[in-house]
Amino acid sequence: MASSENALSRRGCSKTDEDARDRGFVGDKRETSKTASFSSPFLLFVHSMCFSQPAFAREILTATGEVFQGGPTTPEGFDSGANFVVVLVTLILAGYGMVTSFENQAETTEAATMDRVNKQKEYMEKYAGKSGSLRMVSSSGSEEDDGAKFLEAQGCVGVEKVLSEETCGELLAHVNAAIANDSEDRANPNFGNVYSRKNRFDYKLDLKHPTVRKAAKEASSNLRQILAKTCGNRNMGGSSSDENQIELLELAALVSDPQSSRQPVHPDTNYRQNLCAVTTFIALQNITEAMGPTLFIPETNTLEAHKSFQENLELGGPSLLKQNVKALLKTGDASVFDSRLLHCGTENVSEKRRVLFYITYGPKNAENPNRGFSTIREEFRGRYTLEDVCN
Repeated sequence: MASSENALSRRGCSKTDEDARDRGFVGDKRETSKTASFSSPFLLFVHSMCFSQPAFAREILTATGEVFQGGPTTPEGFDSGANFVVVLVTLILAGYGMVTSFENQAETTEAATMDRVNKQKEYMEKYAGKSGSLRMVSSSGSEEDDGAKFLEAQGCVGVEKVLSEETCGELLAHVNAAIANDSEDRANPNFGNVYSRKNRFDYKLDLKHPTVRKAAKEASSNLRQILAKTCGNRNMGGSSSDENQIELLELAALVSDPQSSRQPVHPDTNYRQNLCAVTTFIALQNITEAMGPTLFIPETNTLEAHKSFQENLELGGPSLLKQNVKALLKTGDASVFDSRLLHCGTENVSEKRRVLFYITYGPKNAENPNRGFSTIREEFRGRYTLEDVCN
């Protein structure tokens, strides 16, 4: 979903049935409830208003925990000017307390996340060594270069030229324009959840828009063989006849702006016995090391790898000892991965925005905990298959 880098977090995006996909979430999302931290003063105030004596209470607990001493009250107390001022002041203090609580919790969560990121990174650099390169195959899917086999064996594979440079340019311009149009309101439902939100976000795309539709069709057609063999049949050897049973789960852009922080290593989907989603990240521009490429840890989409990761508090152990690879993609190239695979988006220390077009498919009958909240606009959820998008 996600995303995380997405989350089934997208992503992501860990993406805990979380997001984070470097996005987010197909990903299982790590959304921390912020309600409990600020609700008590407000609820006490509401209680005093609704369930106390008819006259307004003499003592009011403010958002700061202090007791406000009011004067004597009368049955008409709430209507009096003095009590109205008390109510107004209390509301202002309660609102201030809510905002402060939001900010404090966000800072605490961000600090805890960065501490985990730093410990993971230090451990991996010390014991796993330098990152390798993602294995790339041709989108033609020749028998000697079968992306589905590499995906099944490693949990991830790179695919060349999934989109043409022309389509990438058109889609990149559309994404940037759409984000700019909606950027003033991050509560807009077009923005999805993503793991590690500092300068990083998902933007859900409109499949009915001609540019998006063109890109989705082109990418899905070029990935058709890989998807049919992995999502269309639990065993190798699926065929195009399975395409109406391969569901479109996510359709979005994953954006990592300059100074975006590194994500914690995470799976987009906590371990399930069978594959439930395959996510594709397509580079809409050349991705350099400085722009924060996605890091994958091959062969960690297994029960053993997930158990080890959790038993070591996601900070070390055999799973993080495996050599990792980075997706240093050229324009139009893609990284394709099993949503159970451990991965993360790395920090963008460049001065350039990194934009990935991502699209996720999965078997309709799979056990997928993220199906209901993966990163896709609600009007498209559960309505399209690989066959629909390719035609």
